[in-house]
Amino acid sequence: MDTLAIEPTYRVVLGDVNRFRIMVVGAGGTGSTLALFLAGLAYHARQKGIQVELTLVDHDVVELKNCGRQAVSLQAALAGGVPKVADLALRLNAAYGLDIAAWPQPYVMDMTRGWFHHGAGGRECAHLIIGCVDNHLARREIAKTVKLFDGRLWAIDCGNEQNSGQVLIGNLADGRNIRTDRLGLCSGLPSPYLQEPDLLTPDPNAQAQSCAEMALAETQSLMVNRMAATIAAQYTAVFVLQRQVLHLSTMFTLDPPTARSLLITETNINEYKRDSKSYIRC
Repeated sequence: MDTLAIEPTYRVVLGDVNRFRIMVVGAGGTGSTLALFLAGLAYHARQKGIQVELTLVDHDVVELKNCGRQAVSLQAALAGGVPKVADLALRLNAAYGLDIAAWPQPYVMDMTRGWFHHGAGGRECAHLIIGCVDNHLARREIAKTVKLFDGRLWAIDCGNEQNSGQVLIGNLADGRNIRTDRLGLCSGLPSPYLQEPDLLTPDPNAQAQSCAEMALAETQSLMVNRMAATIAAQYTAVFVLQRQVLHLSTMFTLDPPTARSLLITETNINEYKRDSKSYIRC
């Protein structure tokens, strides 16, 4: 009689960290919603003695077509010329008494050089950059950032199509550095851009319409960005409150509503441990 073999799962433990710096790149449908969730998380964490510093990065301004699908205000749209990140930071800081920073400019790798807290080898502060962008050029900048800090910075990538999406997390540009032990611990995870290299190339099926325009035309679910933001927020909550990472990725669809997460197992990480190819040149 065959026996059921259950493959062991692993987790990444961040250690004794009480300070977190989180940068959200992109303040569209996913990023703006995620900003709301992370502001609440930062307030909750502060009550537990955990410091969470949030920075929002996006060069776009609020337009009327953004209202409803994105977590921006109608007042900012009517005023005209208001950066999305400035609108979000102003309202969230007032609501929670936070000090969220707004950087209304396109993201490039060099922006993190001053943002990254080096401290004692970077160990005093955990860093997380969350990509909520819809183009390969912005993702390439985030991928270069992950490679630059060589395991000291974690990245989450959020992506979606009309009714489905994915959220990936990792911190290593070179999978050969991954180690596991008998205690069920894993030293790190492949970067989102090592897991899905196609994120760094032009999408041949890219839509000419923006997400906001597709939502208005009912060709994209109004909830798909919110679903991606919810999963990314859960990943971040575990990262901050439990100081650990439990999954490689989560794929979801809204038709019908279903999600599947990829656990950290030897089977799931072995292909990255064998692959010595760098996914991008800095």
